Amino acid sequence: MAVTDKPAEATVRPPVPKLVVTPYRSRRKRGKARRHEIAASVAKHTVLIILSLGFLFPLLWMISTSLKSQPQAIVVPVVWWPHPFVFSNYPQALESQPFLRYLWNTFFYCVTTVVGVLLSSSLVAYGFSRMSWPGRDKVFFVMVATLLLPFIVTLIPLFILFKDLGWVGSYKPLIIPTFFGSSVFSTFLLRQFFMTIPQSLSDAARIDGAGELRIFSRIILPLAKPALATVALFQFLYAWNDFLGPLIYINASNLYPISIGLYQFLSQYGTNWPWLMAASTAATVPIIILFFLTQKTFIQGITLTGEKG
Repeated sequence: MAVTDKPAEATVRPPVPKLVVTPYRSRRKRGKARRHEIAASVAKHTVLIILSLGFLFPLLWMISTSLKSQPQAIVVPVVWWPHPFVFSNYPQALESQPFLRYLWNTFFYCVTTVVGVLLSSSLVAYGFSRMSWPGRDKVFFVMVATLLLPFIVTLIPLFILFKDLGWVGSYKPLIIPTFFGSSVFSTFLLRQFFMTIPQSLSDAARIDGAGELRIFSRIILPLAKPALATVALFQFLYAWNDFLGPLIYINASNLYPISIGLYQFLSQYGTNWPWLMAASTAATVPIIILFFLTQKTFIQGITLTGEKG
């Protein structure tokens, strides 16, 4: 029987990796660039920390003074660290005035105006950004131009109008206008965000038979949650800190918000700095808590607003 010899299979050797030798000059340049980057980062963070301490100093001073005794608050040289801590300043200050009532009035004012601004501004912003109609951009320009008008210009005409309506002495002049698109800034902010949402989503919904109101509620609003949260936070802060509006339209002490309540407290206990700082700290804490709870959504809404999608 003939035996057929098969040729031996060639052994395939893996390619030998080439040794790449980085020149000394290139390594030196990269190391120098890395050191410059670290130095720039350290300098940037140092400046930010110093600036943040400058902004935090009034808050820290307020909290420190609220825990001092009356002599420590006015002594010279300044006592930076209270000894001992007088925690009783808080209950005594809050019991001297109906602060719980003031806080309730303030929360009522803030929440209702937030609801009004979100409803009206989102609808108006949708009309300016997602719907085409003659003169849309010109009307929007006129609306934005009203931001140039100072509040004092419209103060007297609005007061006369609300007085004729019988609204003076209540929160109606402060709340009801927010349900009719009175916040131009919120409308502008939401319009810019709505314009970043792809138009193809609305076109696809129209092809499926959806109307504008359905597109607005089912597509636009769910995608605009960061912007809506930003508008809500801005309006809440504005209403919480509003002093001039309640001072003009509210004339009953049982309706005072916290801003007017602190003013009343200052007029009666202006020399008692620990009590005054304790009341101010109590009025500031809810805002700080609210900001930390909504910080991520707030920053996301500010970052995405103005980007074209």
